[in-house]
Amino acid sequence: YVNAGNIQNQGIEISLGITPVMTEDFRWKTSFNFSTNKNKVIELHPDLKTFVYGDEGFSSSYSMRLVEGGALGDIYGKAFERDEATGQIVFSKDDDGDLIPNVVGSGNTIKVGNSNPDFMLGWGNTLTYKGFSLYFLIDGRFGGDVLSQTQADMDQKGVSVESAAARNAGFVDLEGTQVKPDKFYTAVSGRNGCTEYYMYSATNIRLQELTLSYRFPDLWFKNVLKDVTLSFIANNPWMLYSKAPHDPELTPSVGTYGQGNDYFMQPSVRSFGFGIKLKL
Repeated sequence: YVNAGNIQNQGIEISLGITPVMTEDFRWKTSFNFSTNKNKVIELHPDLKTFVYGDEGFSSSYSMRLVEGGALGDIYGKAFERDEATGQIVFSKDDDGDLIPNVVGSGNTIKVGNSNPDFMLGWGNTLTYKGFSLYFLIDGRFGGDVLSQTQADMDQKGVSVESAAARNAGFVDLEGTQVKPDKFYTAVSGRNGCTEYYMYSATNIRLQELTLSYRFPDLWFKNVLKDVTLSFIANNPWMLYSKAPHDPELTPSVGTYGQGNDYFMQPSVRSFGFGIKLKL
């Protein structure tokens, strides 16, 4: 083990808070937060041009690699073979004369995406009217890619909605070419299948937090208790937009390995609760 390498980050974070409305009984405070970061692997070690997180021999069509000129969060795997001139997928015919898409990248050598967002936005609001207060925070992550090996395994076993629809239709439409479902999923699905096909946008927008509270008048408690406030609190109650088949913010690992990969993870959780605050 040696301490080596040159990895550079350049980013910016901007926060803005304003109060558009403020009267004797009503007030609206709002704040915006924008952040972005660009990462680049300048160099590793003279004898190490690429570094693979985790076990390089792990049986999977997924690996995260540090490669000179690349970035942290780069996802490598297998992809469709494409014609260099047209960019179209190359197909072969099997012994039955059926079209099969060619999948290349043995050893997970093709970059298929990056797990990091292009930028992130947050919009927080607090509205107060007399004793009532409503706070909500909307978070948005824009850009980045995620892989769903859960979807790949479900397709291979024929238990996903997509594989059922393909059986009913009698074909899978792959960029304008129809492929028989059994032949298609044999070629692309499963843990060792075509990584490119199971990549999804990580863009998502959600209601991250919601708090509704009421501060009771002190006279109700004869001024013995003060600032008695009852609150309803919800965390992660509503996914407003997401195209991935799982929560793209989840990760199976607390470290860097596993970022952007869903392999039968638990779903994300909504939580609801009440709170009471008071002063003597």
